[in-house]
Amino acid sequence: MASKLRRLLISLAALGNVYAVSDAYADQTLIESKNVTIKAGLDIGGDAFFLPNTNYGAGSYRQRRSGGYALIQDTTYAELYGKPILSGQWKTPWGFTVFGQASAIGSTTLGDGDAESLSQTTRTPRAITLEEANLGVDLPFNKDQKLIIEGGRQKFQIDDGFLVGKGAYSSGDRGAWWYAPRFAFAGPGVIKYQGKHIRADAFMLENNTNNNQTRNNDRPETKFEGFDVTLFRSKEGGNGGAVYEDRAAYITLAYFHVRKANIGAAYDYANRADRQGMNVTQLSWGGTFIPVKTWGIDKHFSLYGTFVSEQNSHAGNGYKGVSAYATYIEPGYTFTSLPWKPHIFYRYTRFSGGKNPHSRTKHNYDTYFLYDGRRYTYGGYWPGEITGMYLAPLSNMEIHQVDLTGVPPIHLLRKGDELKLGLHFYDLSFLYPSGSGLPSTVGRHMSDEVDLSAEYSFDANTSGAITGGAAFAGPGGKALAKAGIPSGMNVPPMHGTSGVLELYFYRHF
Repeated sequence: MASKLRRLLISLAALGNVYAVSDAYADQTLIESKNVTIKAGLDIGGDAFFLPNTNYGAGSYRQRRSGGYALIQDTTYAELYGKPILSGQWKTPWGFTVFGQASAIGSTTLGDGDAESLSQTTRTPRAITLEEANLGVDLPFNKDQKLIIEGGRQKFQIDDGFLVGKGAYSSGDRGAWWYAPRFAFAGPGVIKYQGKHIRADAFMLENNTNNNQTRNNDRPETKFEGFDVTLFRSKEGGNGGAVYEDRAAYITLAYFHVRKANIGAAYDYANRADRQGMNVTQLSWGGTFIPVKTWGIDKHFSLYGTFVSEQNSHAGNGYKGVSAYATYIEPGYTFTSLPWKPHIFYRYTRFSGGKNPHSRTKHNYDTYFLYDGRRYTYGGYWPGEITGMYLAPLSNMEIHQVDLTGVPPIHLLRKGDELKLGLHFYDLSFLYPSGSGLPSTVGRHMSDEVDLSAEYSFDANTSGAITGGAAFAGPGGKALAKAGIPSGMNVPPMHGTSGVLELYFYRHF
């Protein structure tokens, strides 16, 4: 363990040096004329991890090339990715703009591979894949309204990405499972209307899958179409029609229908087997919108939430239907008059599940294209950096979460940089252990986890973080970890505690 920790600390120092000494750069202009601009950019990112007593002692299992598995009890791994970007625009003489973008991602995982029970990224995987490849037109009606039509491979998110945010999975031979730098959906595309107080999208998209490349761990190929409509109020000087973070308050209704999905046996694992024909509806809201001036509630109290319904009467794989849901509610308050301006929120999240694993109606929630971290790097929808990241299914469970963050009035490397410190607590439980294939006698409680984070932003293009934490297993967590041990392997001594130490960095040139 000491040698692994030493290697991790060396990695932390190396990665830290990358972002600590860098300066901010905008995209590099390659061609610029009166009406045509072509630019190039580059994203790079990396991370390093040490997870002592992985999965409460059950460990992570690395598949050998010669067959069988090797047990990793204290997992150490790192990831790197790079993304070159080429973009351009043409301001036509007819009052609209033509734009396009192309990018690729190269990524790798080093060391033991991720710490899931069956590691998906062992044996130093690496791959280069196409990311964005799109073309569109920007049609302004006036200064407050425009229509954007964009076709091809592109990023697309609804609000904070709880339901729709990521169109590709980074795993297997692609590497970079934790960093997950791939986002793009494939076309046909999206039509966007952006106004002063209302915005809307109509979309027909599909995710980017390759089960061979991801070692049979990819999400089902899914073609879907739908719409979303948002009423919003922008922050002062912001553009909430185009930028989610610029919305002071909003409410969104979204719907999509899955026109075609792979429902083969390879995907029949409790959550994602029955997408074809599914109707998915989401109502979400957020921001500061309660008009009570006492204690500054109208300015400093926020309330975020969502409700997602998944219904399918044409399910496959022996099921007669799907009826599932997810919801969260998140009240928060920022104490602007106190030092460090602390922000605290409590979030209750519930992902539906079924009590009877043999029921012909599937109740386990499917996360579809969940993106974690649109509003918070830490404190997102993955419930913790240990159990929530490597064991929890994000289905058939409920989560109590408390986050406290503050920004100390100090600058480390330049006048405009920022350090944010965070304390994150998670309480995870099954709804029905039997619905996850565990004995009905197993207790519901999965784990408690406490994480400490320090997030550093050098400028808009350069950031990094270091985080440490510990998770304490309940009976459900121990049973879940034990169930992940491959058949034929001996059960190692199980303990009640797991730990994590991690670092990541990001840089845009």
